[in-house]
Amino acid sequence: MNTLQPFAELASADLQNRLAKMILIGTVAQVDYDTARVKVKVGDWLTTWLPWLTNRASHDLNWQALEIDEQVMVFSPCGDTAQGVVLGSIYQQTQHQLVSDIAVEERQNIHRFKYQDGTVIEYDRAKHKLKADVNGDVEMNVNGFDGSEAKGNLKVTVKENADVSVGKNMTAIVTENVVITAGKSASVTASDNIEVKAKAILLDASADITIKAGGTLKLNGANISAQE
Repeated sequence: MNTLQPFAELASADLQNRLAKMILIGTVAQVDYDTARVKVKVGDWLTTWLPWLTNRASHDLNWQALEIDEQVMVFSPCGDTAQGVVLGSIYQQTQHQLVSDIAVEERQNIHRFKYQDGTVIEYDRAKHKLKADVNGDVEMNVNGFDGSEAKGNLKVTVKENADVSVGKNMTAIVTENVVITAGKSASVTASDNIEVKAKAILLDASADITIKAGGTLKLNGANISAQE
């Protein structure tokens, strides 16, 4: 009788068990946002708290938390699930609707982030088009902004109020025409001087024009005429 056979069978069973647990697929059951760990449900079994994989986690940091019921893959070195790491998410049939608005033949060129509130950040490398559809406010704070150029047309539409605040000087250079249209009033205010220079200046009002000067009012011209 081979006295080592029971041990060999036990070792073989342990090896098979470890191999079976090296790669598991389950769904996120619990999330600890403080420690960046989750518990994953695999069948009827629940793992211990496991870290999830991210792109960067040192001086440069990337953060995007997993969610409850998200399908994930767990890798356990040597089949030890206590040392497991959640590698990432797996597409499920219910997630296909996230790109259902993109033609199948175009999806290979699309890089998209779509959030639960409907916000979409998307780049189409074939059309060279970046799209940001934000379902809320956008806040950007920068120390400087050097170099912004649109080689084609640029259109900015604001459906409510727009405020631009400049701490020092502001220069706007337009090589052709500038059109400013206000549905109601337009106001230009300066604490010091306002200077307008042009080859010709036309003031056309369908009603009255009022000019007020707290000091001297001067009209200098080669010809000055007034007609009814």
